[in-house]
Amino acid sequence: MLAEERRTRILELIEKERGVKVSELVKLFNVTGATIRRDLEALEKEGLLKRTHGGAVLPQSFSFEPLYATKKRQNLKEKMAIGAKAAELINDGETVFIETGSTTLQIAKNIKNRHDLTVITNSIDVARELLNARGVEVILTGGNLRKETIALVGPLAERVLREFRVDKAFLGISGIVPGKGMSTASIVEAEIKRLIIEMAREVIGVADYSKFGKECFAFVAPTKVLHKIVVDDKVPHKFINELKEEGIEVLIASPNDVK
Repeated sequence: MLAEERRTRILELIEKERGVKVSELVKLFNVTGATIRRDLEALEKEGLLKRTHGGAVLPQSFSFEPLYATKKRQNLKEKMAIGAKAAELINDGETVFIETGSTTLQIAKNIKNRHDLTVITNSIDVARELLNARGVEVILTGGNLRKETIALVGPLAERVLREFRVDKAFLGISGIVPGKGMSTASIVEAEIKRLIIEMAREVIGVADYSKFGKECFAFVAPTKVLHKIVVDDKVPHKFINELKEEGIEVLIASPNDVK
């Protein structure tokens, strides 16, 4: 596990438990105490936690933004490349769904100059990104705000999703095992993702290399529901080949192309 991934997981644990111990993290991640202490020191410098004797807790001023901001920074160049490549699949005049997520947000950043485009989203960030895009009509689903991801979820969002049909849906992926399935950390977001899959004529996944071989808490759907997936060039060939064997078109984006 990379340091970035481990630190994100540490933040998730602290948010859930309100505190962690170095000894517990050593066992969980199978690393040394010195490694964990370096992780905690780095996260404290970013203001994301407060170190204590033998562990760490949430800072008094903690809110959901730091954790979400951390996720947005992780593998940023890969996400930027994936977002730019995925945006090339969107044509003027289409109706598309862009789901919440740090990678899907990069898609929104690349479609501001489109014309006669309708974007439906459950992401506050995506809607905000497209606020001044004159040729893009934005429809927010409404629903309950899930603060961990700034996503609109719950019964209202689900009811709205059942009413729409879109040309293409862009799905963020938290964990993917080719041939097995896609998963996410939240049950309510898993249900939203399943409805997004049902509403789209074409389902396009976006995922950087850190999501491959990873299984999260809530199962979403088998990988075979994807028509296309946009990934970065660090994804192992083994996973690429397995996706192609399922009939999924794999588009590879290079972070080196990001300006």
